[in-house]
Amino acid sequence: MKINRLFHLSGSLALALVLVLADSVRAAENSAPLPARAKEVLPGVHRIVFLGDSITQGGDYVTDVECWLLAHGIQLEVLNLGLGSETASDLTPEENGGHLKKYGFGRPFVSERLERALAATKPDLLFACYGMNDGGSLPPDAAGTKRFAEAITHLRAAAAKSGVKRVVICTPPVQDAKGNSKMNNHDENLARYTAWLLSKRADGWDVVDIYTPMRRALDEGRLKDPAFQFAKDGVHPGREGHWLMASEILSQFLGAKLDGVAAAEDLFPAHGTVIRKLVRERMVLRFNSWMTQIGHKRPGVAGAPGAKPGLPLAEANAKAADVAKQIQLLMTGGKP
Repeated sequence: MKINRLFHLSGSLALALVLVLADSVRAAENSAPLPARAKEVLPGVHRIVFLGDSITQGGDYVTDVECWLLAHGIQLEVLNLGLGSETASDLTPEENGGHLKKYGFGRPFVSERLERALAATKPDLLFACYGMNDGGSLPPDAAGTKRFAEAITHLRAAAAKSGVKRVVICTPPVQDAKGNSKMNNHDENLARYTAWLLSKRADGWDVVDIYTPMRRALDEGRLKDPAFQFAKDGVHPGREGHWLMASEILSQFLGAKLDGVAAAEDLFPAHGTVIRKLVRERMVLRFNSWMTQIGHKRPGVAGAPGAKPGLPLAEANAKAADVAKQIQLLMTGGKP
């Protein structure tokens, strides 16, 4: 009797596996062709991790990148580990004093959690997008740029030492002063950081330029409409700005052709809005779980002392698998 049950169970598991594989084949058949550049850089990549500040934690551009991967039949794990208020550079108490006074806590530095994050997640491909908070905190001169450069160089070296196969550094988005001359130093810092990062391409660094295309798009938008903006607060882009960020990552690093694609929802022939919503839901689920395991010092975010924790990884992964089944169903012609 036990043997019969075992064979019955094995048969059920085999059937389930066949069904999952069949869905994957149908999804691949229905997916868009993969650019040559993506075929070059993605083999061997099973997990992608994004590090950054609150713009990355907000996650719209990360969600959009994952949607493009799915639309091209690429199913791998994408983890968003951005952290609000974080800097790439270690700040002095004086530099951090303004944030501490205004918000009740100093800016966290990625150096505090970097080794733990890399050791825990073991990414094959790492994206790092910093500069916005550094630009508003470091001196507006060559010395400040040097400190930012040293911090990014250390991050990249630490990632390589930990076993990351490829590290992609993104230039920061634009800080939109909106005519406020007191804020000009902030964006000028970001322009300097961008120039330095782009210079590192000559040394073989993978650098995606977000700042230059965003600055150009912002200036062109203002010519048509003086009220045009990507970020209401001058820092955090809305969906349009996040799609621009994702588009530059996809086109510059993966060779994506995105003419006529105005948003991630447009990447799918059907159910794009629902699929993107599910991708984001899964991203947040994983974010809370992984941040709880890694830990950090930024109040109010899962993983900080006293903050509401995320689910244990095993439970979060099980729920993520359920979401993946829903996505797969929609991509193979199912109904939402």
